[in-house]
Amino acid sequence: MTDEIVRTSLRGFPVRAVAVTTTEVTREAVRRHQAGQAGALALGRGLTAGLLLATLTKDEERVSLQVLGDGPLGGLTVDASSAGTARGYVKNPHVAMNVALPAASSAAAGRLSLAEVVGSAGVVSAVRDLGLRESFRGQTSLASGEIDEDVERYLLESEQIASALACDAVVAPDGTVMFAGGILLQALPGSDGAAIVAAASEGLRVGLARILATRPENAEEIIIAALGERFGEIQLLDRRPVSFHCPCSRARAATSLALLGNAELSQMILDDGKAEVTCNFCRARYQFDEAELETIRREISKSTAPAS
Repeated sequence: MTDEIVRTSLRGFPVRAVAVTTTEVTREAVRRHQAGQAGALALGRGLTAGLLLATLTKDEERVSLQVLGDGPLGGLTVDASSAGTARGYVKNPHVAMNVALPAASSAAAGRLSLAEVVGSAGVVSAVRDLGLRESFRGQTSLASGEIDEDVERYLLESEQIASALACDAVVAPDGTVMFAGGILLQALPGSDGAAIVAAASEGLRVGLARILATRPENAEEIIIAALGERFGEIQLLDRRPVSFHCPCSRARAATSLALLGNAELSQMILDDGKAEVTCNFCRARYQFDEAELETIRREISKSTAPAS
């Protein structure tokens, strides 16, 4: 099944619903980072949350999301776009689940808890890039360490959008991802939908774990199963594919080396005569020999030379 994201409205209710399936996206991230169960679960929830955040405007948008806690996972970084592309990584993808038990708030649903590995102290930060000169930046403290609950708090406090967010993945103890996806409910601007969204928040996360375990055929089925008949007719506004994509390249790797500066590059040439740049997101490796490093160093010297 191809991953997808759908945007919908709910006839007669001042609420919109967005759902996404991220099974293949999460599997690709897990494969590239060789993540264990905790890392796979964090990537599943994080990639899903990032893609849902990237649907908040009608414009072409890129969202950078970070969840940085004091737990052994070491932090999660996700980059997603409104076009349906996403990439992400966790600092320590091999960390073991300290407590592979259901979260206390969702025990009946069998929802695994990430709190022990993400941590209880830390921040959620997001940068929204709309292609303008200035980007929107926001930050809040961690709510629970469960990632989706933390991002929901970010939306409520930093962006002041009445939101209910549920993101999850069905992950085996060896890190194999069976299914991943999520749903976002939001009150329409200037409406009285905040109370409806608030009432749905906790139940949405409990129900999502059960829904994903049935492996729904598409993202629209997640919305139908999560909302049932409570909100009447669901009107489809948009459907688009979702995929793992990393725009890293050899040219960008060379640019990162240039940022080291003339002195450090000169020392690198003397000490090693080579360099390797590894992309944090996709683990692609770019190797540079002595001649290539010297070319980069000379270009730096030209650009920083005083005008005669």
